[in-house]
Amino acid sequence: MIKDRRLDDQFIPIAFHSKEDFAQYPAQELFTMTLITDGKWDFSLNHVDYSLEAPMILCLNDKDSLILKNNSRAAAKSFFFCATFLNSSLTGQALLENQFEKIEDMHDRNLIQPFLCRNEHYTGLLALNAPSAMQVNTWLSIIGAECLSQSDGRWTCRIRRYLLQILYLLEDEFLLCYEGKSSKKRPIDYALEYIHSNYNLGLTLDGISKYVGSNRTSLNAHCKQATGMTIIQYLNHYRSKMAEDALRHTNLTLNEIAICCGYNYESYFIKVFTEKHGITPTEYRKIHRRIPR
Repeated sequence: MIKDRRLDDQFIPIAFHSKEDFAQYPAQELFTMTLITDGKWDFSLNHVDYSLEAPMILCLNDKDSLILKNNSRAAAKSFFFCATFLNSSLTGQALLENQFEKIEDMHDRNLIQPFLCRNEHYTGLLALNAPSAMQVNTWLSIIGAECLSQSDGRWTCRIRRYLLQILYLLEDEFLLCYEGKSSKKRPIDYALEYIHSNYNLGLTLDGISKYVGSNRTSLNAHCKQATGMTIIQYLNHYRSKMAEDALRHTNLTLNEIAICCGYNYESYFIKVFTEKHGITPTEYRKIHRRIPR
């Protein structure tokens, strides 16, 4: 556990291990996210045997069991967190009963399904392609640096934001795995994943099309079929969703949120947000404010 004296001496239910040694693993009363970045692994996870090469990620709860074979020598890093760090409504009792009054609480609950749901197809392990593994590794490294430095009063807000980005990236892979479907991705799958990972950058339809190796017309048509929106409409929708989440759950300034969500100027962010919601970002924050505990 990490204790931050800038937050009224409260214990913050998170921890980070830059070199996971798998002693007392997984963590008790926390979710365990472990990114395996290098090496070949022979192990048993929840009584299922695996022999795999990195990269991959483990999304475990304290009821899971992992047994490493003697020849497993791999580099790994772990982040541990409590569900209430994401959303104070995600208490153990609420997760057990799966009853939530607000739709945003249900959405946040869905993001932690990889740590809770198990069936014959999914036991807590997700394979990652190289770009996704690199992105998750970058975000986990930032989380680790923030855990270590606690540089200012917003360090937990930044950790939460990067954790959410990881969970959004993992969501589609989890659903495919849990439903026993092929993980072979289409150009639109890569395009949406690219948006989820880089929405803070100056993305364009041409740039996204070039990245996934598809032409603009086809990619827009596939995006319309998958999401009901064009690529740029989906990009703006996703930016808005991340901005809403930052307003509800962090104390980042409007300028910081604007930059983090891909808006070049705070004034433009306020204009776009107000047009979409009918209220300003500040008014939205006052109505929906949630402070992570």
